[in-house]
Amino acid sequence: MSNITKIKGLLVNQLTSKPIAISAIDFPTLRSMVKFTSREAQNYDPFVPIKDVSQVEKEVKNSYYQRLTNDKRVSNIYKFLLKEISNIYSSKTNALGSFPTSVIISLDLNQEFDTKKEYLEFIETAKKEEYIGAYYENFENNVELSVPDGKYGLIVDGQHRLMGMIKLYNDALNNSIKIGRKALTDEYPKLTNDLVLDYIKQFEFNCTILLGFDKWEQGKVFADVNFNQKPVNKSLYYDIFGSYPDPNKNDIFLSHMLAMHLNNNEDSVLKGFIKMLGSGKGYFSQAFFVEAILSHFRPKSIWASMPMDYLNDGDDYKILPKFFKSYFKATKEVFNEFWPKEDEDTSRKYPNILCKTTGMGALIKLIDPIYRKLKINADLKTISSGDLTTLLKSELEKAESKGKEFFSKEGDFSGSGSLGLQNKLYIELAKELGYIKK
Repeated sequence: MSNITKIKGLLVNQLTSKPIAISAIDFPTLRSMVKFTSREAQNYDPFVPIKDVSQVEKEVKNSYYQRLTNDKRVSNIYKFLLKEISNIYSSKTNALGSFPTSVIISLDLNQEFDTKKEYLEFIETAKKEEYIGAYYENFENNVELSVPDGKYGLIVDGQHRLMGMIKLYNDALNNSIKIGRKALTDEYPKLTNDLVLDYIKQFEFNCTILLGFDKWEQGKVFADVNFNQKPVNKSLYYDIFGSYPDPNKNDIFLSHMLAMHLNNNEDSVLKGFIKMLGSGKGYFSQAFFVEAILSHFRPKSIWASMPMDYLNDGDDYKILPKFFKSYFKATKEVFNEFWPKEDEDTSRKYPNILCKTTGMGALIKLIDPIYRKLKINADLKTISSGDLTTLLKSELEKAESKGKEFFSKEGDFSGSGSLGLQNKLYIELAKELGYIKK
């Protein structure tokens, strides 16, 4: 196998069961050892027996937690670095070209060998693709890591900083640095590509290294940094925490599974309607849809017991995919005039609101009184999907005459999709269906 990179640092005591180290790692070393990843929407249906197990296993194995890098942020970091290189080269006292917050990276740990000697002997004979993790030695909290050459580190936080520097490094290497449309010497006459390269090669990143954290634990760290400390796409949050069962977040887990089912199942009228990870084609975001469903899993709500039933492989939760598919199928059949047409395949092309945030938000709220009423007279566990759709249609048809007023682009609720507007539409629907007195 190839060479070993040695990294020295300190172990830090935090509220974790696994070791965390801090270290200063120079740019060439960090660039060579980490790979860039991004989370992608999973395409399997969690409520249908899996035919191609290997494909699903591959999707789950390669399921990361990072968002895609943003070109504008990378470009801003690129420009920032150039400005600060110019400042330090010109000996200006306002040169502050630093990244004081840590780049957080994660390394797998080797648990198989008792001594470093055994580890190194195995590394020498191991195949290149046979990565067995890093080895670390601890001397009174001074840590030395031995990391096989290759892109085995995952960036938990700091992708944009490193990507900005890599872009600048590559452009300097190819004599192609640009600031907008200007060449390097037009903006910074004293700088050369070689000079920029020298500064970048010497740059050290302040790094926090998570040792032996699995992807779920890495995702939790990522979420803590990005959702508690700075704003980020909420759909990404729900996708991360909805992908693994966790006793403290089993409601998110179940909501995410339902969203995947409705978006991926061939028999779902909502197939392809959800913007998984918050972007791409679709009419409403994953974050909105998951949050709307979550309201029914709260204490005293209609499905309060379902998340734990699902987590414990019970039977009660199995009504949910059937109910949701029947409910939205009934909605489509009753209000078909306002359902997206084939050529209205994006939210911009689709003029009505039935399948946008306002309409969907009101319809999901409406599930509560409809479900409570239906379960009094029907066994919703054993009822067929067809019969359930018929029952739901008989309820929704009471509001069919108000379809234009409720769901068209000219109607009273065509607007921004705010929670207030969703609630107003829900109230009017509930009145029309007889769940609230007029």
